[in-house]
Amino acid sequence: MEKNKISYSQLLFMFICYIQSFSLLTSFSFAVAGRNNWLAVPIGIVIAVIFLLIQLSIMKKYPGKSLFQINESVFGKYVGPCFSVVYLLYFFCLSSLNLRDVDDFVTFAVLPRTSSMVTSISFMILCSWAVMKGIRVIMRYSTVVAVLNFIVFSLSVIFVWDRIDWNNLLPVLSVPPIKVFQSANMIAVIPFGTLAFQMVIPNCDNQKHLLKCLLSGLLIGGLFFFAVLVRDTAVLGDLVKILMFPTYSTYQIAGFTEIFQGVDVLYALIFIMQYFLKISFLFYVTVTGIAELLKLNSYKPLVFVVAVLIILFARTVYPSAMEHMKSAQETIPFLWLLFEFLMPLITWIKIVVSSKSSKRIERKKAEST
Repeated sequence: MEKNKISYSQLLFMFICYIQSFSLLTSFSFAVAGRNNWLAVPIGIVIAVIFLLIQLSIMKKYPGKSLFQINESVFGKYVGPCFSVVYLLYFFCLSSLNLRDVDDFVTFAVLPRTSSMVTSISFMILCSWAVMKGIRVIMRYSTVVAVLNFIVFSLSVIFVWDRIDWNNLLPVLSVPPIKVFQSANMIAVIPFGTLAFQMVIPNCDNQKHLLKCLLSGLLIGGLFFFAVLVRDTAVLGDLVKILMFPTYSTYQIAGFTEIFQGVDVLYALIFIMQYFLKISFLFYVTVTGIAELLKLNSYKPLVFVVAVLIILFARTVYPSAMEHMKSAQETIPFLWLLFEFLMPLITWIKIVVSSKSSKRIERKKAEST
């Protein structure tokens, strides 16, 4: 199957852009921890770093191999593909759920009179074009989008500065600590859940500095996410618990200033661009994963069929945006732990046990001779 090389900087900025895109969806965690949500981010970052180190440890044992190839090497040609199928379903769900997020945002905030089906089809046509062009084209624009997001964020802070009330961040731990940890788990596996990158890391032209690249991307993206939560909490106060898109509401406030109008429009455009990159990336990972499992020479014949399935699943998985939000608070964080932590941990344990067993056998052979 064809492979496109990607550079160190492309991987880094795509990693950052992937995390940045979740800044619109802070309502999931705000509804749990409220004004103390900002406390959950450092905890979530620490948890995510642990997950990432486990994944990097596995990749170090099998350099140049994708996630599915590692599964087959570790678990064999029968159990390995079963693990890969489970991961594949995860990537497909991520693609569909992120498409649903775009639909909800456009419907509620940008084009309320436009049919969500029109949004889904239009978006997936663009994503299909990007996937057909390859991963290098998808990642090429991540630098521009990530930098634009930093610029617009900085502008928003300037324009809402007179509305910031730092007392909104207090009192610390006004909710039970379990709520903060629940939010931290949510943040660790949703914004910082980056297992899908294992499918494209073998394409990176700088394998020696993967640890630095991915940790830097996680920390930069995590600090950006933290800054967004602090800004939104300081501006909106208790409103963060009831607004569907707190971050977008903050940008709307910034856009009402006399000095500069339209920050919210810029953010809406950047958000859509970020989700175009993220969904295209997840879509690419899904179709290449299917092609890898089926031993196909090319993933391109699968693009149209998988795009249709993603649209159908996105439109039927939840009856409403409120059901989606409820699931993101109560079900998804625990379900995603299976993919982001438990399955990689099982793989890592299997590698360690197998390595020790082989060393023990070699030692016995050496002693017998």
